[in-house]
Amino acid sequence: MRHKEDKIDGLLAKIVARTASPSEIEEVERWALESKENFETLNAIKKLWQEQPSTPKVRFDEGKIDDIWEKGIVKNSEKSFSYRIFLKYAAVILFVFGFYSTYYYFIAANQEKKEEKVIEYTVLTNPAGKKTKHTLPDGTVVFLNCASNIKFIKAFNSEERKVYLKGEAYFEVANNVNKPFIVESNGIATKALGTIFNISAYPGYETMKVSLFEGKVEVKNPSSEKQPILLLPGKELQVNIQDDSYATATFEPEMVAGWKEGKLVFENENFTEVKVKLERWFGVEILVEGNKPNDWKVSTVYEKESLKNILLDLQYAKRFAYEINDNQVTIQF
Repeated sequence: MRHKEDKIDGLLAKIVARTASPSEIEEVERWALESKENFETLNAIKKLWQEQPSTPKVRFDEGKIDDIWEKGIVKNSEKSFSYRIFLKYAAVILFVFGFYSTYYYFIAANQEKKEEKVIEYTVLTNPAGKKTKHTLPDGTVVFLNCASNIKFIKAFNSEERKVYLKGEAYFEVANNVNKPFIVESNGIATKALGTIFNISAYPGYETMKVSLFEGKVEVKNPSSEKQPILLLPGKELQVNIQDDSYATATFEPEMVAGWKEGKLVFENENFTEVKVKLERWFGVEILVEGNKPNDWKVSTVYEKESLKNILLDLQYAKRFAYEINDNQVTIQF
């Protein structure tokens, strides 16, 4: 008998902890049906706790437990200590879950539910062929390049201003020493307080580049044990995504950020790189017929030129034919 009482106590404890399985809850319900005394005890507890507000609060109220005993709910002085513990569990359970009965019952209603906090993001996306300028909630200005997107928590209502970037963007960061501005791209975090920098991190490229124009930024791979790298103005950090190796170099501002002024920049680029940039810049698909050349090294800047004019210019030096049909371009070698 004592074994059964101990087991009931254990099951009630699991219910309080919300770890009881459906079968264990059913076992307690069956226990409540075994005798009139069990039912009356639970019914008396129920009536007493129904006096409480409809919204349950999770707490253990010793005063209420004592009140239950003083009102004579338990009249049998020979009842074991195990059942005294049980009644304390039962009172807590009734208080938390708001038990109700139909006839010889023990089921839970009003179980407190925890609502998951939903984090809302703002996503700004540019398709190929489109460049945009945005002002973020903190006043930071972002120039977003073609085929790029950024994502951030709405209103920056967190402890940091964090932006996720795919593609390329130029940031003019609003100063806030108490809330660092962080751009994460390809697993690399660039941290700034108030500064101007460009990040190029298009998917599919082995290297991403962080180019600093003003201020200071700290660049780090959060999953790496390497120390952060502090970048100074006029310096560019080139990060190899494959092996997490870094290299620092100087850069020409026009070559890095000319795109936001309508300048299409090529710097010692092969045919595949030229093709990809043209597709991204103009939002077209380029089909290649014949053998792709492997000797292209294109270095030039086109400012607000049409696709047709650029292809004409390249055609004179590289000797190929082309045809433009809406958003599809065919190049023949």
